[in-house]
Amino acid sequence: MRRTVLAFGLLLVLAAVFLLNQGPQVLVPIAGTLGLTSHYVKETVILSPTLFSIPSSNYTYTSANLSSSSQVTGSLQVSNGRQVAFYVMNQGNFSLWQRRLPSAVVLFQPVAISYNFTFSPPTAGTYFFIFDNQDNSPRSAVFNLNLIEDVAVVSPFVRYAGLEVLIVGAVLSYLGLRGGRKATPPPTDLSGWKCKYCGAVNDDSTAQFCASCDRSRG
Repeated sequence: MRRTVLAFGLLLVLAAVFLLNQGPQVLVPIAGTLGLTSHYVKETVILSPTLFSIPSSNYTYTSANLSSSSQVTGSLQVSNGRQVAFYVMNQGNFSLWQRRLPSAVVLFQPVAISYNFTFSPPTAGTYFFIFDNQDNSPRSAVFNLNLIEDVAVVSPFVRYAGLEVLIVGAVLSYLGLRGGRKATPPPTDLSGWKCKYCGAVNDDSTAQFCASCDRSRG
């Protein structure tokens, strides 16, 4: 039994070390299944409203590093009710587009005057937001970009699971080790006498002759 307790305690200590090294985020999926997490929407400003000047028959752009688990929202407002073409591309496709080679877009709006958009990046990386002015007069546009994230907050029970598991493992390990110490047996009470010839112990303290070798006690 003590070996089982000791082994289980040591396994818990190892599990606690893993949890302390990795952090509580490794338990988020399990905590979500058990209903031990809460969620809230976090909005982060990537680019506050900024004025961009777009030359005639030309383009301008801005970029942002995005993760694949995020959702991006933004808006484009072209001044004086005019229009531009608006594209969103990853870095590889933007490089192809600049060289006038076939490229893929994540988001495409050929006629953007007052345009609001939302998309989720398919992969993590740098994304380019391109304002393409195909007219022979310059354009001005105000553009902003925000990041929307669903943040999971785990309960304190899960957050400090590493310490909790470490304490339980340490206690069980201590009990397993402590239980392994054998108590010293009490000394045997010899109420008889020992024969000086053969070494046999005689239970009858009044006997004058050894029950084993029949020799005299004296």
